[in-house]
Amino acid sequence: MMTDKVNKIVVVSLCEGFTNKVCKALADSLGMMFCGVSDLLEYEIIDKDAVKNNVSLTYLKQLEKKAIKQASTFENICVAISYEQLVPNISYFKDNSLIVFVDLPKTYIKQNAPVDYIRYNDRKEELEKISTTVLSIRKTETDAVVAKIIKALGGVL
Repeated sequence: MMTDKVNKIVVVSLCEGFTNKVCKALADSLGMMFCGVSDLLEYEIIDKDAVKNNVSLTYLKQLEKKAIKQASTFENICVAISYEQLVPNISYFKDNSLIVFVDLPKTYIKQNAPVDYIRYNDRKEELEKISTTVLSIRKTETDAVVAKIIKALGGVL
């Protein structure tokens, strides 16, 4: 855990679209830069479909790991990351970031991220273990969620 002033906040939930939207708004509110890891990966792998058709899954995972490692070195940033990207790469963020798990209602996940809904309980439990802060959210309005994150992190921001 960091002891100095926080300069990296990692936001994760079980709905990537929600995570990106909230993390972007959080970055704007705090005057920090925003990094969506999926966007960074798409930038790093310009022609994803060509890469998928012409290289191995192992190579793709290596490219993904490289981009995630790079994102972990950024400062003054809010990082939006998916469960699939964070868990195998937690070592890059664990000691230099505040990791905020936004625990959305199961019904929201079912409607907006059906794959994560199938594994909801296991993924939720894993994210609770590796996160610095867990926020159970019932109202999913972006402004309300951002305010709740800022309040929860108030002592370290």
